[in-house]
Amino acid sequence: MASTQQAKDKATDEITYLRPVSNCAGCGDTKVSWSVLEGIRRFNRKLKLKGKNKYELIYVADRGCGNLQGYHAYRIVDAIFCMGSGAIVGDGIKESCSDKQIVVTASGDGAFNFNISGIKFAAKNQKFGAINVIYNNYNIRMTGGQIPLEVDFDKEGLALGFEVLHINPYRVDDNAKLFSRLYERYLKKEKIMVVAEGVCVLDMGKDVKGAGIRMGRFKRSEKCLDLKFFKERERMAREEPEKLKDLPKFKCRLCGIGLRCHALLNNDPNQCFGCGSCTQFPCPAGALSFEGPSFSMSTNTEELSKI
Repeated sequence: MASTQQAKDKATDEITYLRPVSNCAGCGDTKVSWSVLEGIRRFNRKLKLKGKNKYELIYVADRGCGNLQGYHAYRIVDAIFCMGSGAIVGDGIKESCSDKQIVVTASGDGAFNFNISGIKFAAKNQKFGAINVIYNNYNIRMTGGQIPLEVDFDKEGLALGFEVLHINPYRVDDNAKLFSRLYERYLKKEKIMVVAEGVCVLDMGKDVKGAGIRMGRFKRSEKCLDLKFFKERERMAREEPEKLKDLPKFKCRLCGIGLRCHALLNNDPNQCFGCGSCTQFPCPAGALSFEGPSFSMSTNTEELSKI
């Protein structure tokens, strides 16, 4: 009996240990990672580069906000060290890169202060360009949810030597276009800090609810491949349940996997956080829409209340 119980506990521990660490569904960090990766694809397409001639993205992240969404959702993170290390490690990696490799570094708003000297070094290094993404969710979640030191990125980023750009993380298509342009500027050795603000829909959802704002929900038209497949699964569950186990769960995984959205994967608008990223995502059937206010319109509660 004891050996059976030990084997059961071991199996449970293994399952728990092997569960991949990832950001919450709907997290704005994940959306920015998609835009960073999509941006390099568009940059290569614009230059009509293929094969060995294409530019390659090297993504160097801090531990925490900088790495979870990129590594587990898209497998784009090439180096992860400690919190605050992204910019300085990335600058070291540039020394061994080819002319066809572009290094993007990423930090959270808390980690920004962990190694600010490294960020300054990256800004002052005249040999290379720099694109430094800051995921600003106003919280150090990696170490327990502490409130970080107050940072004025416009003033501090400029003082360090960066041009500072603020983005709404849920404007995925706009941000992909932006990063495509930034890669060209990187090759000209320009220094840019991209601050993605309001990246936690859970926190923002609490704020808007407290302000009496009702966020919208996504909608799918009948053209949606997953919606058609979902109805077919329901029919099969009623009429041919023995065949259900051999049927895949999804027909098209682009929006669910690309956006990391559980609401879309489960065809359940009630799980929608109201981020609105799906309104900009490249659905091949043009089947996604959104009704009501979303965080893709604004991440500011006061502005949303006026919509």
